[in-house]
Amino acid sequence: MAEGDGLTMNNLLSEVQGALDKFKLEDEGTGGPGDYYSPYANLEKAAVLQEARCFHDPTAVRESPRKCCTVIAQLLHLTNTGQYMNSAEATEVFFGVTKLFMSDDASLRRMVYLFIKEVAETCDPDDVIIVTSSLTKDMTCDVDLYRANALRVLARIVDAAMLGAIERYV
Repeated sequence: MAEGDGLTMNNLLSEVQGALDKFKLEDEGTGGPGDYYSPYANLEKAAVLQEARCFHDPTAVRESPRKCCTVIAQLLHLTNTGQYMNSAEATEVFFGVTKLFMSDDASLRRMVYLFIKEVAETCDPDDVIIVTSSLTKDMTCDVDLYRANALRVLARIVDAAMLGAIERYV
């Protein structure tokens, strides 16, 4: 092969070296496709609590249940990474999440059950009683998903005083 005919040893070495350099840059984390970026990496508690106010807007809940699911996931991420809400913040968000029971979206409803189960311990016990009516209503509905999750949540949040009132629904 002549030098002008395409592949020479020098051309081949420079191609291989270029490919190695490319993979080396990707491995070093310079923004290449090998980098992983968590969408929850730089969450600020105040911003997420501000977004959680969308739970109080019935139109927003009805039109974008996916956004509500994302906000609940962000709230749970903050809680699981040690950025706990104080009692007032937890109660405010808790009441906002209970308004999401009006949604028929199955994914959102599952996130609501998960959030209530995780955050009920940080709320005032008198506030938690309010959600039991929604949960007992879900226990008696025809949708198996709602019944099963309502039972799981009630088992987690009910105390001995409330057990007698709920026992007739089981």
